[in-house]
Amino acid sequence: MAGRILVLILRGLASLPHSWLMAVGALIGRLHVVFRSRAYRVTQTNLELCYPDMSDVDRARLVRSSLVATATTMMETPAAWLGNPDRVDRWITRVDGEALLYDAIENGQSVLLLLPHLGNWELANVYFANRLPSTGLYQPPKQPALRHVMNKVRRNLGNEIVPTSRSGLTTLFRRLGEGKVVVVLPDQVPAAGEFVPFFGQEALTDSLVMRLILKSRPRVLAGAMVRGNDGGFTMHFLKADEGVYDADPKLALAAVNRSVERCVQLAPAQYQWEYKRFRERPAGMFRLYNYRGESSTYH
Repeated sequence: MAGRILVLILRGLASLPHSWLMAVGALIGRLHVVFRSRAYRVTQTNLELCYPDMSDVDRARLVRSSLVATATTMMETPAAWLGNPDRVDRWITRVDGEALLYDAIENGQSVLLLLPHLGNWELANVYFANRLPSTGLYQPPKQPALRHVMNKVRRNLGNEIVPTSRSGLTTLFRRLGEGKVVVVLPDQVPAAGEFVPFFGQEALTDSLVMRLILKSRPRVLAGAMVRGNDGGFTMHFLKADEGVYDADPKLALAAVNRSVERCVQLAPAQYQWEYKRFRERPAGMFRLYNYRGESSTYH
């Protein structure tokens, strides 16, 4: 029952005009700034780490813009999940670098798309559903109501979305072997991986991308769905850093992070800076996001 009620609420939000969703998102983002929320403090911490040479004034402006962008993405997500795909597809007003994608497909290559948490990454599912079906990976939510929502999402768009389980990972390898498009989010904190630089900071980075590349040898691209000033989106496709094909795991993963950085530079204010990307730290380094006086270093 809770799941059905949640779906009804999300469908209601999905039906609202895009301009309304952006306006509410902007308000929520500004409230984060006013009340100095945890999202505000995490965003500020991450930007201090990643842009140490930025002036305090410019950084404060970027914090505000980032929180507004993230809250706007949150308000748009129900439409990306459960809205009319044709209607939401009209939000995508431009595609840049699409020839990179189709060149690989036409040459019989599979494609591994690195899609960071930039702009409204959920809209990439709409893009592919209406053009070139893809396979993506998702973490099943623990709450039963949210699992029900995710099942609805999977049926609504038609893309293949597999869970982060052994069978799900096997499917990713299989699809790449079949010459298909696989989409992964490379900038989440994994349960295991390698520490490699991200904006000059050591970040635990998932080794899954490296395993997919080494086994399947796909064409690796980076992608980003960036919101324009008019509310329309541009889907960007970029060549990944050539280092992603390196046999050395740390070198390959460092190149993955450089590819993500290139995407972020398209629109730094639209990156999800309130995510605790540096939650895990190498031994001996100071613990971040320590807003309640926890132990200050890792051992």
